[in-house]
Amino acid sequence: MVVVVNALRAPAPDGDAVASSTFPDVRAGAARPCRKRVVFGAGRWPPACWRPYSRRSPFNRRIRSNPRLHPESRAIVDRLLSFGPAQHLLAGQAGRAEWDDFQPTYYSRRRDPVFTLHCTNSWGRCEVEGMRIRIPDAARPAAGSDGHMTVIDQRSGWEYDMWRVQRKPRGGGRLEFAWGGRTRIDGHGLNSDATAARFGNLAGAVRAEELASGRIDHALFLTVHCDSGAWVYPARKGGTSCAETGESNTDAPPMGARFQLAMSRKQINELRVPAWKKVILHAMARYGMYVGDTGGSWAIEQEGGRTYTSFGYKDRWVRLAKRAGVPFNPDDRLWVFNLRDGVDWARYLRVLDPCEARGSCPASAAE
Repeated sequence: MVVVVNALRAPAPDGDAVASSTFPDVRAGAARPCRKRVVFGAGRWPPACWRPYSRRSPFNRRIRSNPRLHPESRAIVDRLLSFGPAQHLLAGQAGRAEWDDFQPTYYSRRRDPVFTLHCTNSWGRCEVEGMRIRIPDAARPAAGSDGHMTVIDQRSGWEYDMWRVQRKPRGGGRLEFAWGGRTRIDGHGLNSDATAARFGNLAGAVRAEELASGRIDHALFLTVHCDSGAWVYPARKGGTSCAETGESNTDAPPMGARFQLAMSRKQINELRVPAWKKVILHAMARYGMYVGDTGGSWAIEQEGGRTYTSFGYKDRWVRLAKRAGVPFNPDDRLWVFNLRDGVDWARYLRVLDPCEARGSCPASAAE
């Protein structure tokens, strides 16, 4: 993902559900159990209480009260911040090539057309090559260069993740994209192949519904400028190393590194920042952020607005921005969720030891 948005200056039911669907009951992964299982689709998107993957997913496990820190935590944080300021979240970018690198998510049903998946890059064996899945005919990838698209097959329980979608014919046929993979929606959210770390596309992405609800119950997906050339659990491979960009790998974060905002609930609530921002900061403190890709300075991932606009619905990110009083930038015609300001990142960010993500750290004396 490459979305450089710091140049922006922020001013001071669908009745067609399939009753016989075997979509896995993933309520076990939710910290706030949903009232009942439903079939998702256009106009019936997952509610705020829903989150993908199981309770055992590293993205759904809260950080202990006294976690073990990475021995080079301070140096890694300093290097992260040297990449530049935190990038903003955006609303109004859906379908605009210069801004739209946020992946949309689609939920298939049995009446949708069938597509045969084809990976065009010659990188070896593409896990999803030749698979046939149903995809809503109106579904479109993000309009930016990454061209991400995520499809949840509600009958089988698989999440299909595609990167750089190039061709999607109407009515079904061969769907062409550079590379991709899949992961179980009721599993750990790992071992897909559309992001550098091999996280599922839904892993850590902030959805408009949960941000609007005032609570995010999972870790966040973090993109950094470049990585150290190494990776740690839960990542399965690296992205672009700093050495590949002509810089030093020294103290750069490894792919999969887990950052945490070491602030208490009281400290966050006392900050002079908008309410929506406190929601994100609480998630950074409770669950942390996993490095999952490279590009830009550093940023968290959000679900793309094409999730809604592909079907002719209004973008829920825009609706949220208006309701929350998020400033509108008329030059770029975007609402800018200013994530950069109001937090002493250098003071409160830290990096956890990889054993925390695995759940293998020894208990501390305080526990």
